[in-house]
Amino acid sequence: MPVANLPMPVAPTEKNKRQDELIILNVSGRRFQTWKNTLDRYPDTLLGSSEKEFFYNEETKEYFFDRDPDVFRSVLNFYRTGKLHYPRYEQGECICVFV
Repeated sequence: MPVANLPMPVAPTEKNKRQDELIILNVSGRRFQTWKNTLDRYPDTLLGSSEKEFFYNEETKEYFFDRDPDVFRSVLNFYRTGKLHYPRYEQGECICVFV
């Protein structure tokens, strides 16, 4: 059935809107966004703990990390999926900082 023929979903009301907070992670100038509860799944890691507050920039309202953004993509996917996959040529040092 074509999508155009499906009924529109009901718009969320105030009480069932998503209660989660969107987090912006700036990794050497490249911005990544994720939900706070995604990071909170791993409380013993840098991004899942209050340690990340050390890297928070109040002016920009984001966390800044001076690391390789290409490698960080794999780190963020770990938080989302629970599985760590990264290309062999990438260095594990950046990953170890976050996980």
